[in-house]
Amino acid sequence: MMKRIISAALALLFILGAASSAFAMDEGDWRVVFGADLTEEEQAEVLNLFGLSEAIYQDANRVLNVTISEERFYLEGKVSSDKFGTRSISSIFIRALSKGSGLKVSTHNISYCTAEMYKSVLTTVGITDAEIIVASPRPVSGTAALTGIYKAYESMTGSLINEYIKQAGFDELLATWDLAEVIGSDEATEVIIELKKILDVTQTMSDDEVKENIRTIATDNDVVLTEEQVQQILTLGRTLEGLDVEQIRQRALSLADNVTGWQKFANGVKQVFEDIGEFLREVAKFLSDVFRNVFMGNEE
Repeated sequence: MMKRIISAALALLFILGAASSAFAMDEGDWRVVFGADLTEEEQAEVLNLFGLSEAIYQDANRVLNVTISEERFYLEGKVSSDKFGTRSISSIFIRALSKGSGLKVSTHNISYCTAEMYKSVLTTVGITDAEIIVASPRPVSGTAALTGIYKAYESMTGSLINEYIKQAGFDELLATWDLAEVIGSDEATEVIIELKKILDVTQTMSDDEVKENIRTIATDNDVVLTEEQVQQILTLGRTLEGLDVEQIRQRALSLADNVTGWQKFANGVKQVFEDIGEFLREVAKFLSDVFRNVFMGNEE
């Protein structure tokens, strides 16, 4: 009986640990995590992209490194080595913001992982209210950066992120990345965000029912998915269901609202310029007609 109680307690602790990784970061605290294979000159380039000086080295506890072996731990067997390479290059700067600030992510020389991809993954993992810059001295995939963010977050909070959550974050990044190569990064990110919004419903569905919902999401976003891609998204969904579904849903809804708001603003700006362009074309046509009627009419 005692063994059963202990086993049940351990299982509960694992579930609770996997449910959420949200630990408190002190506002203003920061870390820099370099790809371990950068040269000193390349580190200086990255610092410049971060807008930082070499003065950061005076605080050794806040300057970390991430190695290719640490990156490979999460990626090996899930993605071909040519995608994440043989060296750890991409680096990150993270600074904790006040509660409720959300995520502010920017990238420099990152060829595969977009800022929106990182945002979506980090909200899944539970890392929020932070400014994050991902940078490299030359174009790289950016996979090492996620390992670096994990490492920095653990250093800043003094708590370890559950390994299930870490792997779930990489699974989401890889699934989005694979989709992005076919349907585009914005569309891929949106499909995954929409999936996260319905995780509370998919928990009670059969695989075929979830697949049908994934196809509906794709159609609603004007995206065509292959059966292989539908299966990959289904697998990701089942993985995410092992986390705190309601937290993921709420974060996804918030993230979607922010993305939608920006898209509306961008579309509005685009429409304004289109309207101005149309106006100028009409003015040019009017002046052309006046010129033709006055001068060419007199000649005739």
